[in-house]
Amino acid sequence: MNEFERKSSKSRDTPPMGERDARVTKAIFSYPAVRAITLGLWLIITTGAVMAAVTGFRIDNSVSIWFETDDPALTEYRAYLDDFGSREWMLVALDRPNESPVSADVDRTGLMSRLLALEHVHTIVSAEDFPPSSDLVQDVLRPNPDSTDESLLLLVTNDIDTEEAYREDLVTQIREAVIGLSSINAVHVAGIAVINGELNQASRHDMFLFFPLVTVFLCLMSVFLFRNARDTVVLLSISLGTVVVTQGLLIGLGNSLNMVTIMLPTIVIALSVADGIHLIHAFHGARQGAEDSYRAAGIAVKEIAWPCAGTTLTTISGFLAFSGSSVVPVFQLALFASFGIAFAWLLTMTGAPVLLAVLWKDRVRNQAPAISIGSHYLARWSRIVDRYPIWIVSAFVLLGASLFGLRSLQGDTDYSKFFRADTRVPQDYRALQQAGFPQNPLNLVFRVPAGETVTSTSYWAPLTELTNTVKQLSGVHSVISPFGSSGPPSSPDEQSMPDPFGFFTEDFRQAQIIVMTDYPSSRRLNELLSRIEPLAEEILPADVTVTPTGTSLLWAHMDDGVIRTQRESLLIVCVVCFGILLLLFRSLRLAGIGLALSLLPVGVVLGLMGFWGIPVNMATVLIAGIAVGLAVDDTIHFVHAFGNSRGQGADPRQACEDAIVTVGLRLVMTTLILVGAFASMGLSDFMPTLQFGLLSSLTIILALVADLALLPVLLAKIGQKQSGDPIPNSALHAPGS
Repeated sequence: MNEFERKSSKSRDTPPMGERDARVTKAIFSYPAVRAITLGLWLIITTGAVMAAVTGFRIDNSVSIWFETDDPALTEYRAYLDDFGSREWMLVALDRPNESPVSADVDRTGLMSRLLALEHVHTIVSAEDFPPSSDLVQDVLRPNPDSTDESLLLLVTNDIDTEEAYREDLVTQIREAVIGLSSINAVHVAGIAVINGELNQASRHDMFLFFPLVTVFLCLMSVFLFRNARDTVVLLSISLGTVVVTQGLLIGLGNSLNMVTIMLPTIVIALSVADGIHLIHAFHGARQGAEDSYRAAGIAVKEIAWPCAGTTLTTISGFLAFSGSSVVPVFQLALFASFGIAFAWLLTMTGAPVLLAVLWKDRVRNQAPAISIGSHYLARWSRIVDRYPIWIVSAFVLLGASLFGLRSLQGDTDYSKFFRADTRVPQDYRALQQAGFPQNPLNLVFRVPAGETVTSTSYWAPLTELTNTVKQLSGVHSVISPFGSSGPPSSPDEQSMPDPFGFFTEDFRQAQIIVMTDYPSSRRLNELLSRIEPLAEEILPADVTVTPTGTSLLWAHMDDGVIRTQRESLLIVCVVCFGILLLLFRSLRLAGIGLALSLLPVGVVLGLMGFWGIPVNMATVLIAGIAVGLAVDDTIHFVHAFGNSRGQGADPRQACEDAIVTVGLRLVMTTLILVGAFASMGLSDFMPTLQFGLLSSLTIILALVADLALLPVLLAKIGQKQSGDPIPNSALHAPGS
C-alpha cells in the first residue's frame, strides 16, 4: 500500500469532515451573542472608518510627498528654496496670428497686467525687456524669428509643503487671462505647477471613477456568478468593508491621497474577493450535507483556512516587498494594501461566515447556471490538457521568447507623457516643442567660500566659461544665466541692482543658472548631468561647490528609487513566496515549480514592456511584486486541490482533472473579478495608472492560463510513480488535515 493509499484508508476510519473539522467553529457560530458581537464590531469599525475618510479626505501631489523628509535630494532642494526665495519659473507661450505689432503690444501689456495681479505671480519677463539680439530673446522668449509666437517667463510661488490647490488655480487663472485678447490664439503653459495641478485633477478623476465603477462591476459579476442576492451581499460586504476600513486608516493617520495611493481602493476591492469566493463555494458545498447553516459555516472555514492563509501571506509579501521603497507613496500603498489584504482574510474567517449562516439559515442554494456551464467547459478543458501536453509546453516555450525584451526595459519619468495624448498637458508640451520653446529646467547652484562672492573675477570668469560650455552640449536648448560677456558687477551699487531672475543670494555667495532642455525625460536629464559634472570639476576652482537641483532632478532621483524598488521587491517577493510554498507543500520540487510558474507571466509582461517601450515608473514598478503574489495564490489553491484528490486515491491525471473542475472554477471567477477591477484603471487619464491596470490584467490572465494548462501537465508528470511516490503526501495537505 503506497503513501497516498494509506492516507485514503486512514481517512475512511476517521469521522466525516463535518463532524471532525467544524466542532470549534460550529460552536462559536452557534452562539447568538457571538454572532451579534462579530457583526456589531464589523459595523462599528466600518462606520468609524467612513467618518475618518470623509472628514480627512484631501489630495496632494506636491513634490515633497514623494520623498522621505530626510532624503538628501529633497534636503538640498529645500535649502535652495530657502536661499533663493521659494520661487519657480513657468513658461507661458503665446500662439499669435500675424497681427499688427500695435495690437500684439497692447494685448501683451494687458495680459502682463492681468498676470501680475494674480496672487502667486511675482515677476514677469518678456521679450520687450531685452534687446532683440540678446541670447534670452533669441533662445527662449522668441526662438523662431520667422514666427510671431513669443513667450513670457513667470516667477511664481513654489511652496512644496502646502496642500492647498493654489497651483491648479494659478494655471487656470493664467489660461483664463488671455480670454478677450484678439492677438492671442492660444496659450501653452509649461512648468512644475502645471504638472502638479494636472496630477491633482487626474487624482480626483480617478478617485470618483474607479471606486463606483469597480463596485458596480463587482456587484454585477456577483449576481451573474451566484444568481442570488445573499451571496452577492456577503461578497460586497467583505470587499467594501475592507476598502472602507483600509482607506479610513490611511486618511485617518493624516496621509493625503496622491496618484499612487489613489489606486488603493481599486486594488483592495479586487484582492479582497478571492477568499470570499472560496468561502462561499465551500459553504454551499458543505451546506448540502450539513445539519444547519452554522455547521456548514464551520466546515467551510476549516476547509479554506489553511490555503487562504497561505495565499494571503503570499499576496501580502508581494506588497510588503515595496515597503522599503524610498518613494513614499509606493511605501504607503504597500503598507496599507498589506493591511487591507490581512483585514479581508480576517473578515472572511469571522464576519463573513456568520453573515452567510444567518442569510442561508433556512435555505439551501441551487447551483447557479454559470457554475454548471463553467464546470462543463472546465471538464472539457481538462481533457484537452491531458491529451496535448507537448503542445501546451511548446506554447509556453514560445511565449517565453518575450523575455528577451527584458534587455530593453528601463526606468524613466517623462511627465509630459504622464497623461493621455489628447489632454491639455501633452498638447501644450507638443506645441512648445514644435514652436522651438524650451520645456524643462535644471538648476545649477554655485557656492563660494565664506568671505568671497561669485562676482569676483576669479570666480566670474570660470563660471562664464562653464555656462558657455554647457550651452554647447547636445540636449541643451539654452541657458538662462547672469554670466556673460558684460563681466561682473564692479561696484556695490551694481551688486544691489534688481535681480528679476533671482540669480543671486543676498550675500552673493551663491548664484544659479537655469539649464533649459527640450525634453522632460528624467533618464535623459541624468545623462546630461553626467556630462555637466566632469566639466564643472575641470573648469571651476576647487573651492566652488556645484549643486544640481530642481523638481526635475527630484523626479530623476525618484526614478533611481523606482529602479531599486523593482529589483529589490522582485527578489524579496521571490524569497518570501518560495518560503511560504515550501512551508505549505513541504517539497522543494513543488515549491520550485510553483515559484517558476508564477514568475513566468511576470517575466513575459515585463519583456513585453521592454519591446513596447513602456518604462518602469511609479506605477508599473508595482506589477512584478504584486503579480507574483497573486500568481502564487492560484498555484497554492490548485496544488492543494490536487493533493486532496490524490489523498483520496486518484491517480495523477484524474487528480489534475478534479483540480481543474473544482478549484479551477473558483480561480476563473476570481480572475474575472481581478481583471475587471484592474482593467478599469485603463480609463485613467494618468498614463502610469492606465499602464499598471492593463498590464496587471494581462499578467493575471497569463497566470491563470499557466495554472490551468502548464501546472496540470507538470503535476501529472512528476506525480507518476517511477521509483516510489516522488511527491510526499505531506507536501499536499495542510497540517492537521
